[in-house]
Amino acid sequence: MINTALLKIGAGATALLAGGGVALLSPTSPAVAYSSPPLFLDISIQSPAHLVARGAAVTVPITTTCTSGQAYVRVQVTERVGKKVASGTQYVTVGCTGSRQQSTVTVPAGSATVFSKGTAYVTASIDGCASYFCGEENNSATIKIAS
Repeated sequence: MINTALLKIGAGATALLAGGGVALLSPTSPAVAYSSPPLFLDISIQSPAHLVARGAAVTVPITTTCTSGQAYVRVQVTERVGKKVASGTQYVTVGCTGSRQQSTVTVPAGSATVFSKGTAYVTASIDGCASYFCGEENNSATIKIAS
């Protein structure tokens, strides 16, 4: 009886190993395109940004591409100013046309320190939904801030 139990365990383990080997060695294929709604999201950050109201905010040029009707964009700017850090975040909605669109996002300084001419680190994300499928794309860049 013990031999029968060991034989069953051994056969089960062999089947699992063989199935795993076939799964690892078989070529994979992408998801079926027609069953997924068309959704394309892309965002890029351009340079330079420009100071607004003596550093109370900066306008950051971005390029977006999306196919979801409308999408939501988040832009966050962080800049070292002396021994302090100026930072801010802004959220905007963009209309989606399926082609590249250039726009600017005005990001107010959210800290006690204002932005100044120099170099800043910017992160941006775009997210949207088409039918029952949602997605998000992120990007980051080091840019110049000009007057």
